[in-house]
Amino acid sequence: LSLHDALPIYTQEDIKEIVEYARLRHVTVIPEIEIPGHSTAALAAYPQLSCDTTKTYEVSTCWGVKDDVYCPSEFTFKFLEDVFTEMLPLFPSRYWHIGGDECPKTRWKSCPKCQSKIKELKLKDEHELQSYVIRRVEKFLNKNGKKLIGWDEILEGGIAPNAALMSWRGVAGGITAAKSGHPVIMTPNTYVYLDHYQASMDISPLANGRICALEWTYGYNPIPKELTEQEAKHIKGVQANVWTEYIKTPEQVEYMAYPRANAVAEIGWSSPEHKNWEDYLDRLQYQF
Repeated sequence: LSLHDALPIYTQEDIKEIVEYARLRHVTVIPEIEIPGHSTAALAAYPQLSCDTTKTYEVSTCWGVKDDVYCPSEFTFKFLEDVFTEMLPLFPSRYWHIGGDECPKTRWKSCPKCQSKIKELKLKDEHELQSYVIRRVEKFLNKNGKKLIGWDEILEGGIAPNAALMSWRGVAGGITAAKSGHPVIMTPNTYVYLDHYQASMDISPLANGRICALEWTYGYNPIPKELTEQEAKHIKGVQANVWTEYIKTPEQVEYMAYPRANAVAEIGWSSPEHKNWEDYLDRLQYQF
């Protein structure tokens, strides 16, 4: 739901259509309901979800990391459970993504309610308070037959017991989670972020970050060498992300995604010893 006319609004029927369209093509749609950060749209609608309930919040009109996040109050947990309950019938996927990334602790550090909660629960700091939030939500999702996925920030303060992890800030988070027995999807921004430049910045449309060329992406091995054979079994797959802060049209999404998405698919189903760059380039011509 959105209070901002410029943002897309999806009805329940829209969601059902998208999920069914994907299902017929053997694709499972996993929702990501971001908590506790990236939540200014919710705060704009319900200031009671914030640490400062007297403040007026606005839906963001530009991208970035904002200090205003959910306050871990009982009102917030009730709100989130209501949202999840409404969405549960729409997304039959086994996994649900709750984000957990890029959540500044600025407001929590100065919020009397948050500081009281930290003392009440005997938590060490605000990172453990975020872990408490994720664990509370995980219990609710598990009770409803869902498994929780979060970005690698959910390691900070202690990962929720049954959570799967997406390692995006490099590979270190994925290694840590796999060593502790948690399912991991490798999605390091250095290799598989398709919003990054794919060629020289001098000739490419404005994009994000560094150059992530096709050969660089193809050469990535999602099984870190630091893992034992047993630990490596916890690496469940690889994911590429196409964030659209710099992307204005569907055509530009396609331009940024391909052919690198093709390389990501191949590294997901090929053993390293069977990969060959020259052979891949030959086969890629059919895709073009």
